[in-house]
Amino acid sequence: MTRLFRPFTTEPTGRARGTGAGLLLGLLVFAALAVLGGPQPAIAHASTFADVPESNLAHAAIEYLSKAGVVSGYQDDTFRPGVSLNRGQAAKMLVRQRGVTVASSLSHRFTDVDAVYGPYVEAAAGKGWISGYSDGSFHTYEPLQRQHMAVIMVRSLGWEDDAAALSRSQVETQLKAFSDWTGISATARPYVAVALARGLFEGGKDGRFSPTAAITRAQFSLVAYRAEIRDLAMIEGVRAGTDHSDKTRLVFDLSRGPGTVKSHMSGSSVLVIEVAGAAIAGGVLDSRVGSDEVDSTAARQLTYRPQVVRVTLTLNRFSRFEVSTLEPSDGKGYRLMVDVFTRADGPPGAGPPLVALDAGHGGSDTGAVGITGVLEKDINLAITLAVDKLLRDAGLRTLLTRSDDSYPTLGQRTDLANQAQANVFVSIHNNSSGDPASNGTETFYWGTAEEYSVEGKKLAEAIHRNLIATLGSVDRGARTHWKNLHVLAASDMPSALAEVGFLSNAEEEAKLSDPAYRQKAAEAIAHGVLEYLGWLPSTAPPAAEGTG
Repeated sequence: MTRLFRPFTTEPTGRARGTGAGLLLGLLVFAALAVLGGPQPAIAHASTFADVPESNLAHAAIEYLSKAGVVSGYQDDTFRPGVSLNRGQAAKMLVRQRGVTVASSLSHRFTDVDAVYGPYVEAAAGKGWISGYSDGSFHTYEPLQRQHMAVIMVRSLGWEDDAAALSRSQVETQLKAFSDWTGISATARPYVAVALARGLFEGGKDGRFSPTAAITRAQFSLVAYRAEIRDLAMIEGVRAGTDHSDKTRLVFDLSRGPGTVKSHMSGSSVLVIEVAGAAIAGGVLDSRVGSDEVDSTAARQLTYRPQVVRVTLTLNRFSRFEVSTLEPSDGKGYRLMVDVFTRADGPPGAGPPLVALDAGHGGSDTGAVGITGVLEKDINLAITLAVDKLLRDAGLRTLLTRSDDSYPTLGQRTDLANQAQANVFVSIHNNSSGDPASNGTETFYWGTAEEYSVEGKKLAEAIHRNLIATLGSVDRGARTHWKNLHVLAASDMPSALAEVGFLSNAEEEAKLSDPAYRQKAAEAIAHGVLEYLGWLPSTAPPAAEGTG
């Protein structure tokens, strides 16, 4: 086997044997040796380690890797960034970063590994990232050379074939920028060339690469950090555009396209956006906006494995929001764009529209009873709770007349909605008939054929249209009721009452007993409400970023 490491005769000071506390790496202090190309991560948060202040160029990287559980410090809460990294520590850090399972029982392939680093050395060797010496030893506590760091990083990232594919002239072209390139071992040269080309390393200011110099804990960790963020959407900054007449636009600049982006409202005034496959340059990104729609924004690393960033916007008065991602265009890179639209009515802080949701019946009032004993009150509540979540996730405020098996009176239901000044009132029911063949969906609004609520009709028709399209049930129409239903007559706002299906019909009772079917009904009702309120995100392509 080709020998990857060359021994050093000295051992780094300050190691904590037996506890592993002296473990892992650290990040570059870029002094004599600079490891890594590209912009340095912004520094925006306090230090975990007393000897790695914010002024340290490696601060942000050490903080990130520490919180990700990849690196750790010593028992005295120091990191010792300038201490040389040993081979055992390098193995441990890489195994942790790549999430490799460490065997509980160690079958030693090296004669000189110990219990501190042995399991990690074995795991890394099993992956083909590291190797030992011809005499079967590993030399765990010897310092790691810069050129050898390039080799193990390239191997652990799966780039070994790329290194092997480079011609000798390609390798030399990449390395000849350094006056001491001939000092790089022939084995390590293609690995160093790949690491340089992909931004993991760069040389010192003196034009030298210093291949055999011992790499510090800081330098090693910074290289590891750069390797990690290569594949993440780094949130590099935020820009606010308040010159739009109908909205405030926030644009988060990204280093690359993100993974899944999810958004929902938390309460009535906080918009939460979670971006998968992302990290924050500097760990924290806060910005005061101060517009009519948006007060401020803050971004934090929510999780490190997997990597998810949470962005929160504290909102003022607004009507709706849209979240979209943009690919590079017009000289700008990847972006996450958030539009928060103006709300003309209501006082500042009023928030989005308030929807009163009424689960029909409850408590001692079971409502209809299905042919197998299914109770309408339970079906109504299950659908209502699902509608509630969907509307809140879409950014609306909601009010439930009941959230459990209780029975508020009809007057209490409408009084609650009226006192809260809800924008719309939706009552959710299911039907019954003496004819077991009766089936289908119908939706009611207040009034008669001659006199009716115009807005209530619009709301009922929007809900009904979505229920029929989603459920494929028989269309019994959106219409006024033959008698004066209290929840429609006594509500001060546009209101509708949906009868989703017939529990007296065997087929529809079976469907309504299925959680998946109830979820579809909830989605249809929620979509109808959102459609009526004009809250649905635009289906058109995202607008040009403009001055935002």
